[in-house]
Amino acid sequence: MRYSPAHAAKSGSVPFMLRGPKSVRTVLSAAVAGVIGLVPAVMITSPAQAAIADYTVSSPTITEGGDLVFVITRDLNAAAAEEETLTWTIDDPDDGAGVDDDDLEETSGTVTFSADATTPFPDQTEVLTIGTNNDTLDEEQESFKLILTDESATDITVAPTGTILDNDEAPTYTIEFDDASTDEGAGSVQVTAKLSAPSGKAVSIPITTKDGTAKVANDDYTPILAGAGETLDIAAGDTESVPVAIALNDDDLYEEAEQTFTVVGAADTTVKGTATGTVTILDNEDVPELTIAGSNATEGSPITFTVTMSARSEREVTASYSTADGPGADTEPEDVEDHGTATAGSDYTAVPAGTVKFAATTTDTAGAQTTTFNVNTRIDNADELDPEDMHVTLASPTVAKLGAADEIVATGEIDDDNDAPVVDLLPSTLEFSEGNSGKNTKTFTARLAQASGQQVTVNYNTVSDTAIQGQDFTRAAGSLVFAPGETSKTFTVDLVGDTIYETDEDFDIRLTGTGIFGPVTETVTIENDDKLPTFTVSAMSVAEGDEGTVAVFPVKLSNAADTAMTFTVNATADSATKDAGDDDDDGDVDGDDSVDPGDIDYLEPGNLVIPAGQTTGYIYFLVNGDDVYETNETLNIEVDPTSANVTDGNKDADVSITNDDSAPTLTIMNTSGNEDETVQVRGMTAGVAQDDMQFNITFVGGSVDGSTAASSGDFTASSPAAVTIEGGTFSGSIIDVGTAVELEDDATSEGAETIVVSGTGFGAGTVNKGVLTIAASDGGTTPPPASDKPTLAASAAFRLGAGSLKLTGKAAAGATVKLWGTPIGSDVEGDWEDLGSIAASSAGTYSFMPEFTTTGWWFRTTVGDAQSNTVKVNLKQDPDFFVRSSAKGAATLSVFGDPRVGGLSVRFLRANKGGTWSTVGSGTLDANGKLVKTLTGLKSGSSILYKALVLGDGDVGMLTNYSKSARVSVR
Repeated sequence: MRYSPAHAAKSGSVPFMLRGPKSVRTVLSAAVAGVIGLVPAVMITSPAQAAIADYTVSSPTITEGGDLVFVITRDLNAAAAEEETLTWTIDDPDDGAGVDDDDLEETSGTVTFSADATTPFPDQTEVLTIGTNNDTLDEEQESFKLILTDESATDITVAPTGTILDNDEAPTYTIEFDDASTDEGAGSVQVTAKLSAPSGKAVSIPITTKDGTAKVANDDYTPILAGAGETLDIAAGDTESVPVAIALNDDDLYEEAEQTFTVVGAADTTVKGTATGTVTILDNEDVPELTIAGSNATEGSPITFTVTMSARSEREVTASYSTADGPGADTEPEDVEDHGTATAGSDYTAVPAGTVKFAATTTDTAGAQTTTFNVNTRIDNADELDPEDMHVTLASPTVAKLGAADEIVATGEIDDDNDAPVVDLLPSTLEFSEGNSGKNTKTFTARLAQASGQQVTVNYNTVSDTAIQGQDFTRAAGSLVFAPGETSKTFTVDLVGDTIYETDEDFDIRLTGTGIFGPVTETVTIENDDKLPTFTVSAMSVAEGDEGTVAVFPVKLSNAADTAMTFTVNATADSATKDAGDDDDDGDVDGDDSVDPGDIDYLEPGNLVIPAGQTTGYIYFLVNGDDVYETNETLNIEVDPTSANVTDGNKDADVSITNDDSAPTLTIMNTSGNEDETVQVRGMTAGVAQDDMQFNITFVGGSVDGSTAASSGDFTASSPAAVTIEGGTFSGSIIDVGTAVELEDDATSEGAETIVVSGTGFGAGTVNKGVLTIAASDGGTTPPPASDKPTLAASAAFRLGAGSLKLTGKAAAGATVKLWGTPIGSDVEGDWEDLGSIAASSAGTYSFMPEFTTTGWWFRTTVGDAQSNTVKVNLKQDPDFFVRSSAKGAATLSVFGDPRVGGLSVRFLRANKGGTWSTVGSGTLDANGKLVKTLTGLKSGSSILYKALVLGDGDVGMLTNYSKSARVSVR
């Protein structure tokens, strides 16, 4: 309770009293009430005042937040007043319009009236002020009764009423849901209203529902209709209503991802405004999937395509489709490998943009749905691949989705009902002349009897009959591709022109392929246009060689034949001697039991076969090689044809076997004698002659290396003397030169004297001079040599093959000369081997014959401590080479090193035209110094010249060298 600050203290007592006559008090009470804000109802005259015993109290009304001022008047009733304290409380009626404790600042207290004996006795007035709280709660007008009790606890008056008027606006509200976006399978959604602030009133908000994309007509949810009396109720003091459930329908229809409806709240006196809330229903069905399947139809009939939608839809579903040639891209290749490609416009009517539809379904129906459409095919008369494929592709669906890539493309097959075309070969006459050389190209035409509507492939291939592929014609094979509508294609076959005499020959052309009625085989004849061959032989010469030579005698044809030609061959000796046979195999045919070098010059060649297709044949015979000097010799080769494919009549020619050996040399051997002795001078032969060789020898005194020439009186000799080396005399033979020389005896004291023995050959042959020394006599002495140091020279820079080589030198007459040697490759200043000793001749000459086996050598000689110059002699390979053909198309080449040193590299070479050589094989000599290699793939009947190259080893003085060449006729 509050008192006006002007009249009361906080204790509640009134500090002064209003005194005066009653009329004045009444006026004052009204004035006070007006001053403190009481409404006129608090005046004494107000009907709201009631006289209670001796008290009257006003009933004030105030807007919340203001003060309720109760004016309490005590009527003294002509009696002196005593001090009196009244207790006050409030009485809150239980009718819903009462106040709460928090509406008032105080709910109890006291009011004291002071004693007053003033006469006349005035009425006393006290003011009771009760403050009200200004809240924000919208509420009804509130009132309460003020209860006054005297000191005896007796109510002294009827309680006046205090009224509080509300000054707050009604709250606003929102519509809310337990799940505003819910799956249709949830069954229902709960809707509530929520106030912006609590209300002191009970709130009841009517609600209705309104379709959005969710439809009541589609049975998507259960509606709340206007007038149905459905409300959202909120108790006084609460902010949230009791929920109301709205049923949702869980159906089997696809209804897109979201559908909505709205809950609408109405206006009411207890709340301000209207509110709405939107519910989103999430569909729990999968998006329908579209797939398509094709079919087949005979051309002229439509192809039906079936589109399937996996589930029903509440809305219409559409998709576009388009056609295209060929099978769908996802078609397995093996499924269409024999199919053709249908072409829009000729095989079917294209649909660039078609539409397929599925009507909306509002009934709750489960299961797939199908619809169909047709693509028209066209009739033609062309043979085509059966079937031909086209395809349809779905795209751009609405309210649906496309299936997998291979499910939205469907292939349609068009079955063909026309026969394949027949193919034939032109020209109709297939006989041609071959020509004499080069290629004679012939053009052929493959023709279809009627055009095909599909691509036709005709394969052509030539097949040998009597004509040989690669020899009479060039193989031709290929494919002719006929585009739809084409009826002819050409190809060529090359006939091989030649001059070979032959019969007419045939080969076949075969036509096969795809898209034609059947295979065709036609025979082509190549007509012979060549003459019967003639042959010629020509004279030739061949060097005999040292180890034998294979003579190759050519027989040449004017042109070849298609079959082998045969000839007999006879050889008639002229100056040469044919192998007449020898029972004891010693090579001697004259019965003297000695080998005469001229007895065997060649062997019987045998008969000749010139293979088919060749224009030259070769007669091979062996000319025995030797190292015998002889005159050139001649034999006659007679060739006589025995087959009918060559002109008749024999022919012959001479073969000259030329000598390639040097005439023998006679080397006079140095010798000596004493006066009054008869000395036989001898010479050593070098080389062999077939016939006797004549030499003229002279004996003339002459000085040699500073010696004293003998005078004509010092000796008697037959000079010139005729010397004969009989035919067949072996090289190295020692023969007497003239008659013995008589050395005259005289009494003159003289030193050694020398006679020079020299000579010449008659027509051929040479003589190397020698010296006959007459020893010192009658007290004379031989002068010392110009130098004690020996000399050394080699007869050649290398030794050819394993064997010995002559070393010669000069030293003091009669001196002991020692030969030293070390193999090339060792240190020249290292260990030297003692290779033997010899005494120098009286003329101071000496010689050695060291052997060479696997390396070259360094040589030097010594006489006592005196040492000669050093001489290097290499060892050069002299390989033996053989070639034979013992199998068809093969040749075996054998080489033997000389010396036979293993590990040396070998190359086999073949002669080319123009004089060049090509390497055809290689290898290494084995431990026995041998290498054998077989070459295959050679042309039968060919004649090939080979040789071998053995590579030396310079580190040991082994020199590289070629073998002699050898020719082989390949079987």
